[in-house]
Amino acid sequence: MHKTWNFHGGVHPTENKRQSNQQPIMVMPVPKQLVLPLNQHIGKAAKAVIEVGEYVLKGQLIASAQGFVSANIHAPSSGYINTIEDRSLPHPSALLGPCIIIDTDGKDQWIDLTPQSNPKQLPKLELLDLIQTAGITGMGGAGFPSAVKLQPKNTIHTLIINAAECEPYITADDRLIREHAEQVMAGIELLQHLLDQPHCLIGIEDNKPEAIMALNDAAQQLSGVEVCVIPTKYPSGGEKQLIEILTGQQVPHAGIPADIGMVCHNVGTVKAIADAVLLGQPLIQRITTVTGKATANAGNYQVLIGTQVSDLLAFAKVDLNQTSRLVMGGPMMGFTLQDIHTPLIKGSNCILAAADLELAPVADHHSCIRCGLCEVACPAELLPQQLFWFAKAEEFEKAQHHNLSDCIECGACAWVCPSQIPLVQYYRYAKGRVKTRNHEAQLAEHARLRFETREQRLIDEKLAKEEKRKARATAAAAAQAAKRAANPTAEDPIAAALARVNKQKYESQTAAVPLTPEDQYKELKTAAAITRTKLKKTCKALENAQSLDHEQADNLQETVALLTVKADQAQAKLQAYETKLGLDPEKEKILLVAVAKANSAVRKLEKSIANAEDPQTIEQQILEAKAIHAAATQALSDHQANPAAKPTPAQEP
Repeated sequence: MHKTWNFHGGVHPTENKRQSNQQPIMVMPVPKQLVLPLNQHIGKAAKAVIEVGEYVLKGQLIASAQGFVSANIHAPSSGYINTIEDRSLPHPSALLGPCIIIDTDGKDQWIDLTPQSNPKQLPKLELLDLIQTAGITGMGGAGFPSAVKLQPKNTIHTLIINAAECEPYITADDRLIREHAEQVMAGIELLQHLLDQPHCLIGIEDNKPEAIMALNDAAQQLSGVEVCVIPTKYPSGGEKQLIEILTGQQVPHAGIPADIGMVCHNVGTVKAIADAVLLGQPLIQRITTVTGKATANAGNYQVLIGTQVSDLLAFAKVDLNQTSRLVMGGPMMGFTLQDIHTPLIKGSNCILAAADLELAPVADHHSCIRCGLCEVACPAELLPQQLFWFAKAEEFEKAQHHNLSDCIECGACAWVCPSQIPLVQYYRYAKGRVKTRNHEAQLAEHARLRFETREQRLIDEKLAKEEKRKARATAAAAAQAAKRAANPTAEDPIAAALARVNKQKYESQTAAVPLTPEDQYKELKTAAAITRTKLKKTCKALENAQSLDHEQADNLQETVALLTVKADQAQAKLQAYETKLGLDPEKEKILLVAVAKANSAVRKLEKSIANAEDPQTIEQQILEAKAIHAAATQALSDHQANPAAKPTPAQEP
């Protein structure tokens, strides 16, 4: 008999397994619709490789793995792709996520399968590829891609098969072993071949006598396999706890079993690996326990991945009116379902339909009394009370310092807590926040590196351009020097071009264009008008400046005085120029008024022609008015050109 060890903590909740382990596994019919989330595992979500409206066969790849830690997803039955949209995911927070919706056609038609009759003859990489292609993930709840575990960096001397199934109510692995022990052994043989024949220990609790007997009978045909019966204690099915029970060794902090030469797989995962290699079937179905006092046909059901919980409940004859809580998983590590249309995924091992008072009611918790029972029950040897305070105060760095990541969320601490504090919920919250902060810090670091790389690239490009420019200048200077050496009397073309440019610039700056008397007169009139306008605006601002202080008022008065002097000077220059040329401003003003009146008369006549009774008369008047306007304009031009001349009779306004 194999020696066993004990682990720290643990509890003994009521098992409640006889409700569902008395009947053989029942096969559920194909539902009308399947909902397949793209993320059913730890790691990166898969990517859909099908189109809406496409017809798919059972076992066909519909979503491909993205990266090393990811898993393929296959169609559990034949039918048409209805849509790809967000649906409720099996998550404690009822999150939404992208899902592939398949409307089944009832034919359940398979793709062409390629079973391996002699898998030991295959290269190990090809065998691993078969497991990876089949989308096998851990079926005990964690959902870690199995092909990743089967490629350890260290030498593996012990293979652990987890058949403990310590969670109350759940009996899926129990019935699986009873009815498919031979397939389990076939899967173990494949794993031993892949891992270079390590010794295999199958850990199973002593409350499963029929399954123990089936394993012992099947193990006789295989060497290097030992069935280890362990005491019933929760959570002996935890990976690290089972390893300590069977070997007496502990997985190091922040480490994995491969660090101490061990690999652990769930018994359901081993059966799925055997089906993938020996039958060529991808992981599209699993055994799920449906139990609870509200279930008429409690038992274990072989269901397709993607089956909605509502369909399974209807087939198991669950009375939702008598159900007080609907839990996915067991009472210790499961979570309450918010939506009965949530789909089953690869790690969904139980649906618990609890009647009134079957599970402890969700009640407001009380203050921590510091009893220390949580520390006594913790199988990971943590300080749950301290972690609770740190999570509540959002002191996540301190929680990490107290090994928050080692918490397996078994719920033993919350089960023994007399204050009914939902400790696991606080730990999950803290882990989520830590993960989010680490992700944000990683993104910020990537952004910083991208920015620095871009800045350095721009600097390098600028330096490279400068080096090229200097090289071209040096080459040109050398070529010019060579030319001068060959012909010393030749003129330097660059110096000559620069001299011509400078000469043209100097001539353009020094050349003075003489202004005509008319242009000089217009400039003086414009300057005088601008100065008068500025003076008027400043005077108006001074009159309205009631709220100004003394300093601002004094500044405005000084500006008015200065503008008055400038306006007088501009007007004096204008009058002196008018006197010099013999200009008569009054006469020019009269001529300007005459031109404006003649122009206005033309516009009025043109507007009235549309409503006139005698248009010909109006047209004659327009012609006469235009003649008057032309004469007045000519008189104004003549006066401005020669102001000393007397107007002719035709120029009289």
